[in-house]
This record gives sequence, structure tokens and C-alpha cells, in this order.
Amino acid sequence: MRKGAKLLDSFITEVLSPFHAPSADARLVIFADETIHSLKPNLKEYLLRCAEYAKSHQVYLTTGLLVHNRNLCLCLLNPQGKIICRQPAVHLAMSLRSMLDPADELTVVHTELGNLYLCVDADIYHPQTVRAAALKGADAVISIQHIDPVDDTPERLMCSVWNAAQTNNIYVVNFSGNHCTVACPAPLTRSRDGYLVRQTPTIPTRFGLNMARLDEIRRDFNIMETINTQLVQNYADELGRQW
Repeated sequence: MRKGAKLLDSFITEVLSPFHAPSADARLVIFADETIHSLKPNLKEYLLRCAEYAKSHQVYLTTGLLVHNRNLCLCLLNPQGKIICRQPAVHLAMSLRSMLDPADELTVVHTELGNLYLCVDADIYHPQTVRAAALKGADAVISIQHIDPVDDTPERLMCSVWNAAQTNNIYVVNFSGNHCTVACPAPLTRSRDGYLVRQTPTIPTRFGLNMARLDEIRRDFNIMETINTQLVQNYADELGRQW
């Protein structure tokens, strides 16, 4: 269970083309940007524009993929334009292994929207990565991938994005192959299929993340708490759960 005092029960999220203005009620913006920003002068300018965007629109912002200190990263900025999370990829795609270094740690950032984890590129293919984030209290995973559109198959999504949402009781927002997909625990959807947004090329994509309803689902079926009850109890504060 999330700590509830200052957290929103639900909020609007929008996946937008980079730097397009969000709706007035959007609280979290995810740039539909698979480009890997790597050249230093351009990278600095890109991050400055991201900071100004987050501040001027008063939103949390997830950047596109970028290379920093030999890591492939995603960044999360708060409504004050400050980078509050820089998450490097723990696993690298084969084509990047000779050029970049993998990380060995992942961060779940606590915000009033909920606990967010940035899942970088190929990390969504490794179940243990999202499982570790869930054990650290993640409510929602934001996954951006740089892949060839021909590799973006329904089977791929089922084995990664959809599976991560079902087995960890979390939201998973994925942008890859110029398509957006949002998966969640099946009981959260009217059709009970586990897709809040089925794979769509339509950008902008707008949806609500209902954290209050997610907590209800977790009360009825606490997957993470049943894996290792004592472990979760011992680290309840760090996990953002109430007992």
C-alpha cells in the first residue's frame, strides 16, 4: 500500500511528441521520443528545454532516451524543472554493449503522483528488473525503447509489458516502435484484459492512472507482500507500504 497522506488518488498522463504543450489537467508527460540523444552540446540544450517545459507547464516530465557518462538513461523532472531521477539501463541491447556501460542499481522515485520507475530500453525484457522495482514500491513503470518497428510484435508486448503489469500489480506505460501501450492489472480494466491502452500509433495518447483503484486491487491480491512477507514488513517505509 502506498503512503496516502499527500498522494493523488488519480491523475492524467499524456504521451506527447517532444515539447508539444500538454492539456491543462495533465500531471505527468512522457515524451514520445525514441531518439537516443548523445552529442554533448545537443544533450545539454535538450535537457535545458526539458527543464523549461516541465516548469512552464507544471508537470512531471519523462525525457526521451539519452547517453550520459557512458550510460543509456531516462530522466524524470519535477514541476520545478529539477531532475529528480536519472535512471541508467541495467541491461543493454546487443548493439550498444560495445559503446556503453550497464548500471547495477535501480531507483524508484517517490512523488505525490505515486512511486515511479523509469525502465530504460531493453530492461523491460528482463523480468527481474521490474520485479526489483516493484519490491521497492513502484506503482507505475515508464518504459521507453529504441527498437526497429518490425520487431514490435504483439507477442513481444505480451511477454514484456503486459506480463510485467500482471505479475507485479503495477501500471506499465511503454513507448516503442512509434507506438504507445499501457498495461495494468487485469481487474483495473472493464474488459479484464489488462490493457488500459492497447498498442496505438496515435500521439498524443491520454489516459488516467488511478492509484486509489490500484491500491484496492493490491489489498485483494497483494502479490509482492506474499513473496516474502517478513522482508516487505521490515522495509515497509522504504517500500512506501502501510501495515
